[in-house]
Amino acid sequence: MIKQSNHIAFHEFYQRHWEQLYLRAFSILQDSDASEDIVQDVFLEIWNKRTDLNIDKPSQYLFTCVKHAIFKVLQKQKLKERHLHTLNSIDLLVQAEASMDTQEIEQAILNHLDQLPGRCKEIFVMSRFENMSNREIALKLGISTKTVENQIYRALKSLKSLIPQLLAIYLLLIFEDSLIKEFESILTFC
Repeated sequence: MIKQSNHIAFHEFYQRHWEQLYLRAFSILQDSDASEDIVQDVFLEIWNKRTDLNIDKPSQYLFTCVKHAIFKVLQKQKLKERHLHTLNSIDLLVQAEASMDTQEIEQAILNHLDQLPGRCKEIFVMSRFENMSNREIALKLGISTKTVENQIYRALKSLKSLIPQLLAIYLLLIFEDSLIKEFESILTFC
């Protein structure tokens, strides 16, 4: 009946299954809103594809759909956490850069880039300094966009290892600055 767009049959189908699906999603995510969204999206997808679907075991099908949706949410959360960590690191670098000699930072980054494998460096330079898209780089070099993405990821991961070094330079500059000021105050006192 759902295939013939019977709203009453779909409503009954929804009423029979939504709570179990919600509880499954909530037991894993511990997030009421995300769990509700997943269940709503699953049923919306079923309604949108109702004429094409052939479901023999509705409960199994629904739980599989919810499982896949939960997996996607968890992947997004993991990616979001990774990006948040990267953004925090970048923010720290930006703060450090405000006080540091820009030439020292640029030189440290360029020295680090020179240590990357040739193709990795080439792709990263095209991406970040020449503002080429991943697709443009792939076409120009005759490689897949996935390879381009992997090389950029490697370069960024490598550059993240540079953060402690840049912070050390920053701390040395601050320390050096405070020593100079202290020395100047001693000279003034004398």
